[in-house]
Amino acid sequence: MLLCAALLTAPVGATEVYRWVDPDGQAHFSDQWRPGAEKIRIEKSPGFSAPAPAPRVSGTAAPAEPKAASPYEALEIASPEQEEVLWNIEGQLRVSLRVNPELRPGHALRLFLDGAEQQLPAGATEIQLQDVFRGVHTLKAEVVNDAGEVLISSPTRTFMVRQTSLANPVRPIATPGGP
Repeated sequence: MLLCAALLTAPVGATEVYRWVDPDGQAHFSDQWRPGAEKIRIEKSPGFSAPAPAPRVSGTAAPAEPKAASPYEALEIASPEQEEVLWNIEGQLRVSLRVNPELRPGHALRLFLDGAEQQLPAGATEIQLQDVFRGVHTLKAEVVNDAGEVLISSPTRTFMVRQTSLANPVRPIATPGGP
C-alpha cells in the first residue's frame, strides 16, 4: 500500500507516534491517532558532539612522538551520503563502507550509529541496519586491530530519516540534486 507523504517536524525530546497494521499485514505509522492504533513513544536521537580542541601550550615544548602510521590510506562511509534525507525507509538502513587497502587479517571494522556500536559481520563492508527511524542520525566507522586499537576512523556522517504523515498527505516537491 502506498503511504501518504509529508514531512513531519519532530519536536525536541520524545515524539508520540501511532502504529497500526492494515488487513494486508502492512505496518503504518502516523502522528495522528486512528481506531486500532497503538501509541509508540520515540525518543530523540542522542546525536554527536565533537570533542573539545586540545589546549594550546605556549613556550617551547618538546616535540610529540610521531604516531605510528596507519596501514590504511582511507576509510569512508559510502552510503548514506553526508546530509542525505531518506524518506520512508521503514526502519531499514543500508550502510556501505570503503576501506583502502582492503581489510587485513586480524583487523576488523566497527560501525557506530548515534554513538552505539552496531554488530557488523566479520569482513563485511555493507550492512542493513534495523530500527533506524525518523530523526537526525550519525554514523562513524573504525578499523581496529586484534588488540582493539583504532587504526583509522572515518569522518562522522550525518543523515536524516523522514516519515510521511496522514495529517499532511502531500509529498515534498523534488528539488534539483535532491529528492
